[in-house]
Amino acid sequence: MKVRKTQGAILCPGCKRLIDADEPECPHCGLKHPGMFGFGHVFAKLFGGKTDLVAGILITCVALYGASLALDWKHIGFGGMFSLLSPSGAALYTFGMTGGDAWRLGHWWTMTTATFLHGGLIHLAFNMLWLRLLGPTVMLEMGPARFIVAFVLTGITGALVGNLYGVMSQGVPYPSIGASGAVFGLMGVLITFGRRRGGAWGRQLSRKMAAWALIAFVFGFVMPNVNNAAHFGGALGGIILGYLLPRFDRAREGATVQIFAIILLVGSALGMIASIIQMWPRYFG
Repeated sequence: MKVRKTQGAILCPGCKRLIDADEPECPHCGLKHPGMFGFGHVFAKLFGGKTDLVAGILITCVALYGASLALDWKHIGFGGMFSLLSPSGAALYTFGMTGGDAWRLGHWWTMTTATFLHGGLIHLAFNMLWLRLLGPTVMLEMGPARFIVAFVLTGITGALVGNLYGVMSQGVPYPSIGASGAVFGLMGVLITFGRRRGGAWGRQLSRKMAAWALIAFVFGFVMPNVNNAAHFGGALGGIILGYLLPRFDRAREGATVQIFAIILLVGSALGMIASIIQMWPRYFG
């Protein structure tokens, strides 16, 4: 199959109706460049319900956890329950942990990469469970590309607030990893989205997400080595996005949001490559 498809029939990403791939504008819904310059069929497979994006993120996090264990297997931690099978700091910095040495070296991109890394088996399991619970609802209500945007951006706001809090409290941010900032971000998105949506379902969704977020916040204060500032930053970013992102049934996803989602994913991957290039010689050279 050709990567680019500039001829033939495709489904418009806006209205899901059959159109020519080279149409400058969808004749049904008016979406500009519905063929996305030849990549419309690829975007349709990725964001058209044929790909389980939640499972994709989950698999990525599990694979990176395994890679971080394998990279420095001689220094795997076997401490208490929350540090069981924990990768070494050197391995986590190599793949993109934020705060600490990364912050001192000016590796700002780690505020994206840290979301996909985890510091132990329990840490990974908790975050992946929450992701599997919350992700499908966000995709159903807002769309798959908007789910990616919400996940990555709230992970960034969580890491940013966590780093800034560390600077204010001790002069340098704590080393920080994990998808929990993005998980709180998805809760925040659904809290405000539910209020905007209204009706019995919207009110129920908003109340349930608020209760879950409160319980998770309290749980974070009793668990060791938890960056609650990052949780707050993720939730705050999600609350803001919940007001900005439209409903999927009223505003189908067009080229702009799908391309933005791709940029965020590619940017995260490039950030991880940059961390490997910068940190591998420092710790394993």
